[in-house]
Amino acid sequence: MKKMISAMAVAAMFALPTSALALDSGFDAMAKSGSHQFYVWCTGKADYTAAQNGDNAKAAQLALSAKAGGNCWPVWQGLND
Repeated sequence: MKKMISAMAVAAMFALPTSALALDSGFDAMAKSGSHQFYVWCTGKADYTAAQNGDNAKAAQLALSAKAGGNCWPVWQGLND
């Protein structure tokens, strides 16, 4: 049963449009301005993903951190293309 669910999840991932998977996670992307994608780790509530505009990844991370609150920390995943 677990193998079947895993296979279905992998198949669903490949069925997504390619734009849903278009993140530039290269080192140079951190210095670019635009919409940066983050995984927000939280204690006391559920983790989530969020996008934040910024001049670079650090500026976007700080802006998102202020929105997320003290028990959450955004981890950079890439620049949305």
